[in-house]
Amino acid sequence: MRPATIIVAMSGLLLSMAIGWILGPGAPWWLAHVDGVHGLQGEKLAAALDAIRGRALAVGTGLAALMAVFYTARNADTARRTFQLGERGHDTDRYGKAAEQLGHLHAPVRLAGLYALEQLAQNTPALRQTIVDVICAYLRMPYDEAAPRDRDARIRAAQRAARARAPVARAAGRDVREEREVRLTAQRILADHLRYREPPKTRWRRGADSHPRFWPGIRLDLTGAVLCDADFVSCRMAEATFTGATFIGDARFGGVVFTDTASFDTASFTGDAEFGETKFLGAAEFTSTVFAGAARFGGATFERDTIFGFASFEGRAGFSEVVFGGHASFGLVSFGGDARFTGAAFHGNAGFAAARFTGLSGFVEAVFHQQAMFKGATFTSATSFDRATFGGPADFAYTHGAEQVRLHGASVARPADTHRWPPGWRLESEPGGHAVLSAL
Repeated sequence: MRPATIIVAMSGLLLSMAIGWILGPGAPWWLAHVDGVHGLQGEKLAAALDAIRGRALAVGTGLAALMAVFYTARNADTARRTFQLGERGHDTDRYGKAAEQLGHLHAPVRLAGLYALEQLAQNTPALRQTIVDVICAYLRMPYDEAAPRDRDARIRAAQRAARARAPVARAAGRDVREEREVRLTAQRILADHLRYREPPKTRWRRGADSHPRFWPGIRLDLTGAVLCDADFVSCRMAEATFTGATFIGDARFGGVVFTDTASFDTASFTGDAEFGETKFLGAAEFTSTVFAGAARFGGATFERDTIFGFASFEGRAGFSEVVFGGHASFGLVSFGGDARFTGAAFHGNAGFAAARFTGLSGFVEAVFHQQAMFKGATFTSATSFDRATFGGPADFAYTHGAEQVRLHGASVARPADTHRWPPGWRLESEPGGHAVLSAL
C-alpha cells in the first residue's frame, strides 16, 4: 500500500470517529467549549445541538465525497496503468513478430514485416528510434547486387529441383531482384518519415503540419550498408552515419538538414552524388570518400568543420556558392574532373595542401576569410582564382604546375610577407589598404 493511501485512510478513520462522537455525546461538549454557549434549556438547547450535529453531518458528507473522489481517481489511475502495460505488451508482441518476419526467406513476408514495423512506429513514438535501428540493421546486412543472373543456369537448377521433388532452387537463398525491392522499400520507409516541410505560416497562427508522418530527432546508422538509388531529398535527421556505405546508382541528399554529425568517411558513390542546398549543422566528415560520378554540393552550408581529406572526385566536383562556416580540409584530395568553387565562402581555414587538380578548376570570386593553404598542390590544367578575395595568409609554395594558376583581379585584404604566391604574380597596392594580384 502506498504511503499516501495509508495517510488518507488513517485521516479518514480519525475524522469519522470525531464526527461520530459529535453526533452522540460530544454535541453538548462542543456547544459549551467550542461555541461557548451556556444556559440553554428545552427547545433552544435541542435546536442548538441539532445544528451542531447537522454541521457534523455536512462535514462528514463532504469528507465522504472527497474520499470517494480520491479512490475513484486512484482506481482510474490503476486502470490506466494496467491498460498501458497491456498496450506495451501488445506492442512488444507486434514488434517481435514483425522483426522476425524480416528474416524470412520469402520477399513478400519481409515486406509485410517492414510495413508492420512502420505502422507500429507511426502509432507508438516511443518505439520509433528502435524500429529505425532495426531497419538500418537490415540494410547493413550483406547484399551483392552483382550476383549471377544467368537465365539458363536458373532454368537448369529449377529442373533439377523439380526432378528431385524439392523446393525451387531459389529457396536455398534470396533472389537478388526481390531483395532489391525489399531494400528499396526499407529506404523509402526511412525517407518518407524523415522528409520534412515547414508548415505554412498565416498572419495569426502557424498552419497545420504539412507532413504529420514526420519522425523528429531520428538517428541513422547505416555503416557499411549497400543503398540502391538512395533518395533522402528534403529529409531532416540527427546524427547520420554512412561510414563505409556503398551507394549504387545516384544518391540524392539535396536539401537535407543534418542537425548533428554527418559521417560519410570511406563511403563509395558509384553514380552521381547530389548534396545541393544541404545544411550540415554539425561536423561533416568525408574522409577517403570516393565519388565516381559527379559530386554536386552547390549552395550547401557547412556550419562546422568539414573534412574531405584523401577524398577522390573522379567526376565533376561542384562547390559553387558553398558556405564553409568552420575549417574546410581538402588535403590530399584528388579532383579528377572539373572542380568548381565559384563564389564559395571559407570562413575558417581552407586547407588544400597536396591536393591534386587534374581537370579545369575554378575559385572565381571565392572568399577566403582566413588562411588559404594550397602548399604542395598539383595543377595539371588551368585553375582560376579570378576576383577571389584572400582575407588571411595565402600559401601557394611548392605548387606543381603553378603556371596553370590564374589570379586576375584577386584581392588581398591584409597584404603581408606571409603570403606565398605562385611564380609570375605580384601584389599591386590600391587605395584603402587592399592589394590586387597581377601577372608579371
